[in-house]
Amino acid sequence: MRFVDWFRFEPNTLQKSLLDLLRGCAVPGGAGLLVLMWPTGSGKTEGGLWSAQWMGGPRMGVHLALPSVATTDSAYRRVWRWARRALAASSPVTLAHSQAGRGGQGAMLSHDDDEGLALAAAPEFLQGRGRPVLAGVTVSTIDQVLLAVLRIRHNVLRIGGLTRKVLVVDECHAYDPYMQSLLRTVLAWWGALGVPVVLMSATLPRSVARSLAAAYLSGSAPGVPLPEFCPAYPGWFHVDGATGRPTVRPVDTGRTRILKVRLVGLPGSHLATRRDAVPACDRARARVVAQLFAHGRQQLCVLTVCNTVASAQNTALVLRALLPADVEVLLVHAHYRERDRAGVTANVEQAFGKDRTHRPRRAVLVTTQVCEQALDLDLNHVVTDLAPLPTIIQRAGRGRRHTERSRVRVPVTVLVPLTAEGLPDDGRWEAIYSTAVVRATRELLEGRRVITEPDDVQPLLEALEDRLGDGSSDEDVLSHLEGEQAMADAARPVVIPHPRELVDLFDLTDLSGTDEEAATRYRLDSIQILPLWRRLEGLSLEPDSFLPLPARLPHDLEPVRERLVSTRHATWQKHLGADAQPPAGWAGDKRLGPLVLLVHPAPGKPVHAAGWTVFYDRYLGLVARPPTPKE
Repeated sequence: MRFVDWFRFEPNTLQKSLLDLLRGCAVPGGAGLLVLMWPTGSGKTEGGLWSAQWMGGPRMGVHLALPSVATTDSAYRRVWRWARRALAASSPVTLAHSQAGRGGQGAMLSHDDDEGLALAAAPEFLQGRGRPVLAGVTVSTIDQVLLAVLRIRHNVLRIGGLTRKVLVVDECHAYDPYMQSLLRTVLAWWGALGVPVVLMSATLPRSVARSLAAAYLSGSAPGVPLPEFCPAYPGWFHVDGATGRPTVRPVDTGRTRILKVRLVGLPGSHLATRRDAVPACDRARARVVAQLFAHGRQQLCVLTVCNTVASAQNTALVLRALLPADVEVLLVHAHYRERDRAGVTANVEQAFGKDRTHRPRRAVLVTTQVCEQALDLDLNHVVTDLAPLPTIIQRAGRGRRHTERSRVRVPVTVLVPLTAEGLPDDGRWEAIYSTAVVRATRELLEGRRVITEPDDVQPLLEALEDRLGDGSSDEDVLSHLEGEQAMADAARPVVIPHPRELVDLFDLTDLSGTDEEAATRYRLDSIQILPLWRRLEGLSLEPDSFLPLPARLPHDLEPVRERLVSTRHATWQKHLGADAQPPAGWAGDKRLGPLVLLVHPAPGKPVHAAGWTVFYDRYLGLVARPPTPKE
């Protein structure tokens, strides 16, 4: 079957290169690693799916792993459409992540009606806990793959199910050293078991690309060193799993994107937040965005990316007050109930996706890091908080993404937080990003007005790595390097041995540690919030209609699961009192994991806890405003 029959469009230069040349170096069903290094928005996913089908041959399925729940949900339907056209027979396609309920865990594909078939449920067996990864085609968060190499229950079963499929890892640059350590162990095991792997990234440093290739080869061909070679960007390389022979193919994109970068100071970043008041820095961000509409442009869609959920919520509120009524303000982040998040994400992709049928004329999309990976968005102008360079490039990739011209100019405004003295405050978001990395990024951007993609991307990534290299006596750099090493070291006690170092099967099933200690993410402290509202009839799962909170968890958890909000442990959660405890009838049932009830005193009324104001809103999501600072 032709590429156009699978994806409904002609292959671009990357995809055509794979079609023409991958056959010459990859043997179907044989061990091998393929790495696609290609600019954002240029069809890596489709190229990766075609390559996985070729490398796996007719007897292997495909498992696509992505960084987050939001990106996984977004990719699921794209993979489902590909699978129903590409597979020779009906096959289940499942969705697997921590928030996937029964309704979203799978679809049975049929080829009787290629264009009009509605989604149908996967077999009952594949809808059980931990079982979606056993399907022939699966879309999941990367966590579902990393669990296979942790010292936890059923890891061997997971390895057995996952290694029946070609593993495709998207955005493989997006993982910290802890997760990279786990991923290298996965690659070693997949190599030892002869399973092909496809890695994809738009901002992958060459050193990381080589380390991942070496990890795979250490499993597939122990003792065979990885030959010296320089990964191509833009392009791809393939490493033969038996001989270690690399095949490097640079590819001309045929398209140039010119990012017109402008750094703008963000005043007020040093000021403390007052209760029920929008911080000065969030008001300043909103004013920068509002000014873009001041000249009366009839068609303008602006992407505004904030580093925190609270900033995104505040910015959206201010923009709704500042902008004219004809400018739509959309908001999307990770702190929604599952049922609301799915709808919000679908609306955003419909408004700003490749199909421009429903595109608004004037709009602002306010978002967080959820936009960076796999969300196929296309807006005119990108305004972003200062962040690490690869992150900014990923965010800028959502600007004029689907323009057909061979030369595209994308305006990118980078907001630099300022101290009270008006100096750059590189540590403003140190809880999220390394101060040293943010400072190095700012210094690199200050020296240039444009970034040309793809020509400038790889040199800039290498320059960033050089600034953070060993030998520096800078305190921030040393702190960054120590933090990176601490994350890598934290992975060692929880991961199973390298396949070539395994001497006893007990090492695979050693459960001396707990599942909580063996986490897929560094210092994972997530918790689930269940918003509830007091009504005359009792506690309700919905604010505007009465849906009673069940006294006991039902067999079908979907009505409860789809109303959960995943967030991190915070101080306000400790002060909710007895109302925060799940019903006594839920005791001993671990299917939902750590859970806190957020009981609103009435619909439209917030919860007050130790000075915090907390509430859930369908537009804003979960809002937690801190206490008033003491004078």
